Amino acid sequence: MKQIIKNLHNNRVFTLIVWLIAVLIAIISAPNITNSIQQYNEPPLASNSQPIKAQKIRDNWGYNLKDTITMNLVYQNPNKKITNKQQQQITNKLASLIKHQSYYNIKKITTINTNLQGKPAMLSKDGSTEVATIQIAANGNSLRVLTDQLTEQAKIAGLKSYITSPQIVRDVNNAKIAQVTQISLIALFIAATLIIGIYLRSVLAALISFVVLFSSFVTTYSLSLHLASHFNWPFSEYSVLEIGIAILVIGTIWNIYILRRFGELLKNQPESHYSTKQTIADIRFPVTIVGLVLALIFACTSFINFSEVQSLYVLALAYVILILAVLTLMPVFMAALGESIFWPSVSTGKVGKSRYFEKAAAFSMWQPFASLLLVLYLTLPFIYFFNNRLDYSPMTNLTQQTQAIKGAQTLDAHFTPGMSTPVTVYIQSKTPLNNEKDLGTIDTLTTKLKSTNSVNSVYSLTQPGSMPIEKYYVANQLQAIAFDTKQATGQLTKASLGIKANAQNLDLANLQQQVKSMQAMVARSNSIVNRSSNLSNQVSQATSSVSPTERRSASRRIRQYQNRINSLNQELQSVQSGLNQLVTTGQAIQSFSQSNYTYLKNYREQIKEVNRQLKVANRSVVASNSQLNSIYDYLDGLQNSQAANVYFITKQQLQGNDFKQSLANFASQDQKTTMLQVVFNKTTDNGNNRKRVDQLQQQIKLQLKGTSLANANVAIDGEPVVESTVETKMNNNFVIFISVMIIGLLLSVFILSRAILQPLYWTAAFVASAFTGFQLAYITMHFIAHVDSFDWQVPIIAVAILTAMGSWQIISLGLSLRYTELPLLDWLIPTVKSYGTIVLYILLVVAAIAISLTFGASNALIEIALIVIYTTLAFYFVLPMIIVSLGKLAVTLPNKDNIIKNK
Repeated sequence: MKQIIKNLHNNRVFTLIVWLIAVLIAIISAPNITNSIQQYNEPPLASNSQPIKAQKIRDNWGYNLKDTITMNLVYQNPNKKITNKQQQQITNKLASLIKHQSYYNIKKITTINTNLQGKPAMLSKDGSTEVATIQIAANGNSLRVLTDQLTEQAKIAGLKSYITSPQIVRDVNNAKIAQVTQISLIALFIAATLIIGIYLRSVLAALISFVVLFSSFVTTYSLSLHLASHFNWPFSEYSVLEIGIAILVIGTIWNIYILRRFGELLKNQPESHYSTKQTIADIRFPVTIVGLVLALIFACTSFINFSEVQSLYVLALAYVILILAVLTLMPVFMAALGESIFWPSVSTGKVGKSRYFEKAAAFSMWQPFASLLLVLYLTLPFIYFFNNRLDYSPMTNLTQQTQAIKGAQTLDAHFTPGMSTPVTVYIQSKTPLNNEKDLGTIDTLTTKLKSTNSVNSVYSLTQPGSMPIEKYYVANQLQAIAFDTKQATGQLTKASLGIKANAQNLDLANLQQQVKSMQAMVARSNSIVNRSSNLSNQVSQATSSVSPTERRSASRRIRQYQNRINSLNQELQSVQSGLNQLVTTGQAIQSFSQSNYTYLKNYREQIKEVNRQLKVANRSVVASNSQLNSIYDYLDGLQNSQAANVYFITKQQLQGNDFKQSLANFASQDQKTTMLQVVFNKTTDNGNNRKRVDQLQQQIKLQLKGTSLANANVAIDGEPVVESTVETKMNNNFVIFISVMIIGLLLSVFILSRAILQPLYWTAAFVASAFTGFQLAYITMHFIAHVDSFDWQVPIIAVAILTAMGSWQIISLGLSLRYTELPLLDWLIPTVKSYGTIVLYILLVVAAIAISLTFGASNALIEIALIVIYTTLAFYFVLPMIIVSLGKLAVTLPNKDNIIKNK
């Protein structure tokens, strides 16, 4: 049993079992690559950053809007206005969504009908594009699923419809990254496998190299994800790709190096166990040293305060695991297969000598100054004119026009270029904001922000349409008061004229004459009454004097008179009756005349008093009219002054439907928080976001200072703010990141080579080559793809790859310098010639790996590939001249007679 175990140990079976278990666990426990990238798709933001603070305020908004996602539903009628019929269709469709909002987890829909004052923010000036804002709760569904559901439901025949938002665009970008990562990883593994197979002319060696590299990759990937999920270690959307590139570039170079050495030893000692042991003994030190140096360098990135850079710690894990795989797993196959590992070829493959290295070394030895000047001439222009502009927009890598991208472009085209990426300003107070004082502060802030550079419009509680509402301003209210004052002035003038006319109509002399006439009429009426009474008595007496006895004894003449008397008697009776009535009427007239006379006397005295009062009232009216004219002139001047442009809302207006609608759209449920939407006049722009956001924050701070909202909690959010935050982190930490890479490499090579000057020259040459590579890549992308700036993650990934590649080459040179006992001048030419052979297969590996990155059709990966290729070529070009020229000058410069002497 002991012998069996010993044989198993000698044959490295236990090592194979351990690796099989580790890889199996990694495969089972590691999540899908797409899901992993989707999980870590948000930009790296610190807990004290503005977007995170804004999110905390947003969580207390109320109306069940916590943890909701904001989407824009965009309708467009191409090339013409939305017709009335189409508008009705849009209204019906939105009503249908509102009716079924519980099914789609919609918490709120803001439309033109629910935001009448904010119509300019929701309907384009040309009338062809209309927007509705939807607040939707994820409830476990992915943003992509929700977007697809709403996109299908919102369609209207004859209109183009889109569902878009910065979050959706970013999600599309991450989906693109996930797709590109999978394609690129497949291409990278295929390229790495083909490189081994082509170089060694062996299918089996290529398969074994694939197994070793795949085991390293899947183990690192699984371990890093578990650290991220369980211990919250940094992890970015590009971490998976970074792991793959790091392992495949260095791992492929190491595998070539090991298998070449193993093939050479097999020629002298066919016994596979011995050759394997000797190969591992020969390459253990350089592989371990380079791997540990890279692990330490990338482990230091975890101390840099930038999550995207901190996530590079995964490369430290990758290089440690790669060391273990190369030094333990590869020997298992080498020992077991022996020379068969190179099947079907019997040769390990050879790389021809580098003629360029030989000629460049000879030229540099002959003319070191000329060689150095040539290097400077070829690299300094690229360094001097280096373009460091970066693009922080997620749309940089999106070459495909998805519906979300088209929706964002439609908003920018028909509203303003920054409409698809607004900035939201949250202001949280300790007391409700529904009062004139706080609202005036918010309105002043809105107006000032609109006058800030690069700002197109600002939508707020007091200006929901980005335009002042006239009825809430003093100028408009002064206009109404001035109008009323003018009317009152006219009425007073008219009253004054009426008083004068009435005073003139009150003629006391005439009234006195009328009173005298009335007295005469009373006297006459008394006389008429007396006369009528006398006449009545006389008639009565005359009537009573003619008796019936006298009529019977009278003669015929008397009878005639009697007949006449009878007639007269009847007439007298009639007269008597009339006189009686006349007496009654006269008495009534007399009584009325006496009453009227009394009334007229009293009225005369009252008229005198009224006349006196009218004169006093007229003088008051004239004085009041003069004062009102002065007040009107003052109000008219005040209305036309700047002082009138002040927000003032009355208590009645606070209770109005218009203001309540604005409160529902721009204020929280408890009315203690409000938001302002700021739209820039340009899209999120590289190099300008931070400046614009900083100006915005300074203006907000300045305008709230000394007001009732001076102590309010203020935070801003939005795509420009996110990009500005990332840009600030990048600018503050990228130089530190590069410094860590360079200093870590320098310290390592200083220690390993026990030299300072020469390793410093080599590292400087590599840095100059990197600058050249970056600039050449930019020039290429600018002329081919019209790209004006790199994606902000490109430099980070490119520097990580270049650091690994440069460390292997520079440390190898340092170790050669240390362990060579020849003088420096004698060491230069042979080392350069020998190293030229090694550099050729490094070029092969780097070129193949870089080209495989382009299969994902991503601008970012194409830029990385170009940077790596150009940097490698530039370093290949300048390295022999730098090594030889500066090496010779370091020895001969003290002796001026030997500066250009051939050696």
